[in-house]
Amino acid sequence: MAEQPIFLPIATIQTDFQTSIDDVFNGLVPEDKFWLSCYKTGEQSVHGKVHLTLNERDRNLVDYEGVDGVEFAKEQGDKYTASCASLGISHTHLAAATSSYSDFLPKAHSRSYRTISAFDIAPDSSQFAVGYGDGSVYTVSATRTTPVAISSNKSHLSTVTSLQFFPSSRVLLTAGVDFALSILSAELPSGGSASESGGPTKIAAPVRTFKGHNRAVTSTAIISRGRNVLSGSKDGSVRLWDVSSGDQIRMLGVGKATGVLCMSLGDKGGSAFTQSPDGEGTNAPLSTDPREVETAEKVVFCGLADGSFEVFDLGSKLSVFRSSTSDTTLSTAALNSIAYSSEHSLLATGSGSGVVRVYDTRSLSKPLVSFARNQASIEDVAFLSLDQGSGVGLAIATEDGLPYVADIRPEGPSVRAELIGTDCDAVRRVRIRSDAREIWTAGDDGVVRKYDGSKL
Repeated sequence: MAEQPIFLPIATIQTDFQTSIDDVFNGLVPEDKFWLSCYKTGEQSVHGKVHLTLNERDRNLVDYEGVDGVEFAKEQGDKYTASCASLGISHTHLAAATSSYSDFLPKAHSRSYRTISAFDIAPDSSQFAVGYGDGSVYTVSATRTTPVAISSNKSHLSTVTSLQFFPSSRVLLTAGVDFALSILSAELPSGGSASESGGPTKIAAPVRTFKGHNRAVTSTAIISRGRNVLSGSKDGSVRLWDVSSGDQIRMLGVGKATGVLCMSLGDKGGSAFTQSPDGEGTNAPLSTDPREVETAEKVVFCGLADGSFEVFDLGSKLSVFRSSTSDTTLSTAALNSIAYSSEHSLLATGSGSGVVRVYDTRSLSKPLVSFARNQASIEDVAFLSLDQGSGVGLAIATEDGLPYVADIRPEGPSVRAELIGTDCDAVRRVRIRSDAREIWTAGDDGVVRKYDGSKL
């Protein structure tokens, strides 16, 4: 039997708690309160309140009093923490979004397709892209106060599954359940006709389309500068494409591999991928196609529908590791998300049953740690560096609308921060801008949120 995951606690807070604090601080009301609830699988839940009053001696301070088993505190700046002794929650950060983007779509956009199915933030943070269930893609300015959107005019026939900016921040790679990939210009309009959302809009038709998969394309990756791209699909294959021609260079993963649901690309780094998949012997490496650019030192991790993951060496074109599936119900669910950090030699996987597993890529046979909070599906995971070199964090998007940042420590995982803002709506995507210390999320409520990672 596989080792059972460690269950971490959950702290949830009234989403408009900052409004209550501001009202008391500004003297609009003499006092107020908001709710703070804490949960842990297998233990009694705690539902408390936090009472707010203006400090009688210093009118620039608000006093907080937690009742019914919870504590709440304001630390330096705008950092807030929650505690619950009975559930082992100690000074967990409550991170509110520093920016939220909503209502950026034209009103003509079908209301039934306003949940975000795909998302990415440009490398220069100037814009972000969102995809929807009707196949449309919009690129939105992240710096202008007036909404600016580019419509791709439904570059896919149905749900958009993946969006990735090229390194230039001006071109997008898209994928959908219609078996296809496309490349779109993401140049924002500088003027022109105004959309009903308040900003100029233009139609951006695909400049390149890639076809070859025979089931939904679930994930994509851009290799280095973008001369080659990868795609993973429910048809069980990973395909390498030549961007300039739109031609498929080669296909990997055909055979016993189940559907590919997610991928993460990175450098080999110090990782030692020496094991053959399932203990079988390896085949001879394949020759490099002249259209391949900077693939030799890359590896791609693929999360599969049977709950296992497989690693392909893009230099040799061989599968160099295939994990086994577990015997436990919590572990055999499909892997919806995967993230590889060559910098830290770490791999993280997230399953449809809520389990997160973290591996040392120098020894992939057994996870370093497994943890969960409940059985809500893990939709996306992304590594980030924590403040002051205190370790490695993992931002986790969840179907229950309770995204969080886990602290991956040698002594065991903990909840570093709760990402506040959503109200029971699934969070489908999380992205990290490491250089800017930003965490971005998007999901079913149609809102894109940015969090300050430096405050965690």
